[in-house]
Amino acid sequence: MLNAVILGIILGIVSGLTPGIHVNTFSAFIVSYSALLRNFFTPEELAVVVFTNAIVHTFLDILPSMFLGVPDEDTAIAILPTHELVLDGKGVVATSISAYSSLLSFIISLPIFLLFMLLLSKVESYLVAITPFLLSAVSVAMIAGERGDVFGGSLSVWRKRVTASLIFVLSGLLGFFTFDRGDAILLPLLTGLFSSPTLIVSALKGSKIPPQEVSLELPKVKDVFSGSLAGALVSLFPGISSGIATVIASNHLKDAKRIVSAISSANTANALLCFAVFFSIHRVRSGAVGAIQKLGVGLSVSDFLLVGLISALAGTVLTLLFGVTAGRVVSKVDQLKLSSTVFVTLLVLIYALTGSFGLLVFSVATLIGLLTVIFEVRRINCMGCLIVPTILLYLSAFRI
Repeated sequence: MLNAVILGIILGIVSGLTPGIHVNTFSAFIVSYSALLRNFFTPEELAVVVFTNAIVHTFLDILPSMFLGVPDEDTAIAILPTHELVLDGKGVVATSISAYSSLLSFIISLPIFLLFMLLLSKVESYLVAITPFLLSAVSVAMIAGERGDVFGGSLSVWRKRVTASLIFVLSGLLGFFTFDRGDAILLPLLTGLFSSPTLIVSALKGSKIPPQEVSLELPKVKDVFSGSLAGALVSLFPGISSGIATVIASNHLKDAKRIVSAISSANTANALLCFAVFFSIHRVRSGAVGAIQKLGVGLSVSDFLLVGLISALAGTVLTLLFGVTAGRVVSKVDQLKLSSTVFVTLLVLIYALTGSFGLLVFSVATLIGLLTVIFEVRRINCMGCLIVPTILLYLSAFRI
């Protein structure tokens, strides 16, 4: 079992730190080659590998967003606040807040896990019916969260909200037209909406990253708690990703540190509680859960949660170590060269994984993402790329 945990931690490091590689990538690989892997691991150990990978990934995946401006689905909306913190010399501080938030979220989620096991079967029938209405309410709250300019006059807030609505719809339509292209298309979609505008603006401004303060800071418990509840809520509903959990968790927050805390908490809670949903009502809510289902293994809940706690502790230590290392290096790198290198690398990676269609999606997404910069509205509105397709999917299922 120890070998399985170690392998899962290694895969979590790779998937968490490498743009374009997700937990689902390794989960699919393990399922595809399970016959070969069973020469070295039992089916139960393969399940442990998948689970450990999923938990460790949620700790480390904040780092590419923070220091490179490269998102995945779970941390896309964290790019702007983390970039601001890095420019303020608080990148390592933000890393510690993220790591501790994920660890506390895991602990907070343990009683929720057991509660799901006891009660979820009694409310399952209501979940699908309210999904599109929940997402619609989240969308309205997200757009209504726009605030007008201080000296912009009484109509300023409505101009912002109309612009935010337009960006939400445009990103939603782009997400809808790429919806059936598989997980790989998320890389150009999210990179264009969230990453490339940051890289372009950073390069044009010639921003210089200052030396990072090497100190640790604890998160606010209320932000961890609200993020954990958002992750728990989203894990209940089919077809809703953890990216939407981060929207719910951070929509009401303005402070960058608090946003990082809420996003990290929601991410980890969602990853863990998707397994609680599987154990209680046998529904698949994530790629990692689907892999364990296909492996056809049964793990006791106590052993499962013990492995999860070990994974969470490992993820905390690794995030702090990699975060401190990145903080010491990033200020020595020329920002223009770094932004340009990352941008070109992303173009190559997108083309290698998704071809010319991916480059087209990336180009359109970048233009939409730049609209948030030009009109000074929150980039969280670009999460319409995930929310709109999900709403339309459910409405079509209901034939509304």
